[in-house]
Amino acid sequence: MLGLSTAWMSDSLQNDDDLFRALTDVGLDFLELEYRIPESLFLMMKPKLKNKAISIHNFFPFPQEYSHCKPSGDLFLLSSLDHEEREKAITFTIKTIQTAHDLECSAVVLHLGRVEMESGYKQFCRYFDTLQINSPEMDLFLSRKRKERTSKRQRFLDAVLFSLEKLNQEAEKQGVFLGVENRYYFHEIPDFEEFGIIFKKFAGGKIFFWHDVGHGYVQEKLGIQSHHDLLARYAPNLLGVHLHDARGYSDHQAPGKGEIDFTLIKQYVKDVALKVLELHPRVTPEEVKEGIGLLRRQGYY
Repeated sequence: MLGLSTAWMSDSLQNDDDLFRALTDVGLDFLELEYRIPESLFLMMKPKLKNKAISIHNFFPFPQEYSHCKPSGDLFLLSSLDHEEREKAITFTIKTIQTAHDLECSAVVLHLGRVEMESGYKQFCRYFDTLQINSPEMDLFLSRKRKERTSKRQRFLDAVLFSLEKLNQEAEKQGVFLGVENRYYFHEIPDFEEFGIIFKKFAGGKIFFWHDVGHGYVQEKLGIQSHHDLLARYAPNLLGVHLHDARGYSDHQAPGKGEIDFTLIKQYVKDVALKVLELHPRVTPEEVKEGIGLLRRQGYY
């Protein structure tokens, strides 16, 4: 089973007819619903969505009272040290979990937040663009960033664990699994070690690993962590995957249009794992269909 994230159609989605026409046109039957869909549009679509969603990406639907804000999975941070913001993040995530239950959808994908520090993203990209990944200068920069992140992370990680405690309770009540997504930027939570802390604390609960293939690839290209090591270590915790291709540090391309070895990735993705194609709106329908064909040939569904 393969689903298509509504992120791909977010620029043109006006009603449920648009949604299901786009899905039919590329030959798929299932969706991941995500945060770019406002509450008003969701209410219009809701009668047709039961049993159609493989997963739901927090926050969903995007809260009507924040329609003036840019839709984001980081609208409020589960890592926030501000009590009010963190409680909003928990409240709206619980609403997403309840929506998943109502739609008979088994999984909610979460962003957990970040350590408050400079991400260093532009510098990482500069090292990549000038072929200096793993150079002595880059190694020194990365070492300093790691030390800074480690020295600052505990309060934010504690906030995440506090938030997840409440969310795990709601997920158990609703019979919904929570997929913690690996992120794109260096300062985002969780990193390699933090995944282990989370899974140990919530062993036997509803919290699992949601692997974003493009994010894992980009972090490896920028010298941050090994994509293979991340998959090998946490494959036993895998709930689902976001599938898209990447080239350099540009991701959310159609499979086959970038540099990712999907054959290598496949060995870690169990047949029971949830699989979602998460593409940028600039990807053409023909590229989507070609990417779906590639995934089918490689046994993803």
